Amino acid sequence: MKSFLKNEKTKKIFFDILYPLIAFALVIAIWAIVAKVKNKPLILPSPDVVLKKFFTLGGEAGFWRAVGFSVLRTLWCFAASFLIAFVLAAISMVLNPVYRVINPVVSFLRAAPTVAVILILYAFYSNETLAFVVGFLIAFPILFTAIYSALSGVDKDLIEMTKIYKVKKIDVVKNVYLPEVAPSLFDNARSTLSLTFKVIIAAEILTFVPKSIGSKIYTANASFDVAYLLAWTLVAIVFAFVLEAVVSIFKKIWEKTR
Repeated sequence: MKSFLKNEKTKKIFFDILYPLIAFALVIAIWAIVAKVKNKPLILPSPDVVLKKFFTLGGEAGFWRAVGFSVLRTLWCFAASFLIAFVLAAISMVLNPVYRVINPVVSFLRAAPTVAVILILYAFYSNETLAFVVGFLIAFPILFTAIYSALSGVDKDLIEMTKIYKVKKIDVVKNVYLPEVAPSLFDNARSTLSLTFKVIIAAEILTFVPKSIGSKIYTANASFDVAYLLAWTLVAIVFAFVLEAVVSIFKKIWEKTR
């Protein structure tokens, strides 16, 4: 075991797996104890009941369709938010008046309560569109701020040198901006993508978007099936982690290929 942990990379991977497992085990243990003490399975079912329900959801009719629609809605929303945020942040770097106009709007969107936004927009959009719009309004200000900050943080002296030596624009972007900006963008994209997924599910629940994770959670709550509700909540948590993991994988691929 000691020889196995001598390698720093192996050691890091080992502890990255070990600590989350310990945390998960503690949560399950506390949950099991509370469920045993309360002894009210209809209100708080035991972990084994919920986990059994969770592992049978994959064979349920409509499971993958619901998960697929929610994930695809999240990816489309995130892609649109990222693209628009990147374009506006790049323009704001060149034209300061544009930044001074956009920044108050971004600050307002970041401060607006999510549930209030959903309820206000409910009168103007269909259920599916509303979930997308709400996700965009949450993701866009976070991404715009992150991208603008990353672009602003690029070494100004280095940029001046590229102008003096007349380096091609494409080379400046590839060799100066990209290495400086990419790590920060990957980190922000990971957390924002996960947040967008959770916000979209919240919108799906409140507006009962059919064929979605949100509609499954809404149905479980309406029928007061707590085990089913917790199982679907666990599904949402798992896929939020999956989306974060995908971004982390892309970051590692980029780091190896640059």
